[in-house]
Amino acid sequence: MPMTEDYFRILKEIFGENLGENSIVNAPIQGACIDNVKIGKNVFINSNTLFMARGGITIEDDVQIAANCQLLSNNNDPYER
Repeated sequence: MPMTEDYFRILKEIFGENLGENSIVNAPIQGACIDNVKIGKNVFINSNTLFMARGGITIEDDVQIAANCQLLSNNNDPYER
């Protein structure tokens, strides 16, 4: 259930220390290498976001992201991944 203790515990499990204070990521989310996503303070990310973060993704403080967004930073160069 959103905005419950369990919800915030699961967000911390997914993003670890890369989740800023007072930030909210609405489920569902999808992606690869989510441990390469860094989210600042007071960020709101709406539902159904795709994080393809092999190249890393940084979301600064006070950002709002709409539903159904795709954040992609994958490197397609086979020699320099």
